[in-house]
This record gives sequence, C-alpha cells and structure tokens, in this order.
Amino acid sequence: MTLELLGREIKHLRKAKEWSQDDLEKYSGITKRTISKIENGFIDEVGIKKVELILELLGYEFSLREKGRPKTLEELQNERR
Repeated sequence: MTLELLGREIKHLRKAKEWSQDDLEKYSGITKRTISKIENGFIDEVGIKKVELILELLGYEFSLREKGRPKTLEELQNERR
C-alpha cells in the first residue's frame, strides 16, 4: 500500500466515524495541517507512530501480509465498506 492510498483510507475511516479533522487533531495531538497532508497525499513521509495513533483512534490496526499474495475473503469484504 502506498502512502497516498493509506491517506485515502484514513480519510474514509475518519469520515465513517463522523469525525472532522478538528476532532482527530483534538484526540491525537497531531495538527490538522499534518492530518490533511496525510489524507490528501501531500506528504512524502510520515512517522509510523503517527499513523499507528490515528488508526488506533479510528478503531483499526496495522496488518502485514506477504507482497503479491492474493487477498483473503475478509480483506475483499473490508474493501467494500
């Protein structure tokens, strides 16, 4: 997954939780400017701790899978949400 795709997914998850960027800033301590840059793909790199914190607040966690491996049924179903 690219950083741009990760940012789009974070934006989708935030909106599904009905949080604004201001809400996420308040709960995470990460500036709204940085959140916006992450969500819109305007950041070349971001610390793993920031992404971990954002995902935790949104009710998600990192998951690793072997590159090139076909997606599981669960992964495909999660993409539809």
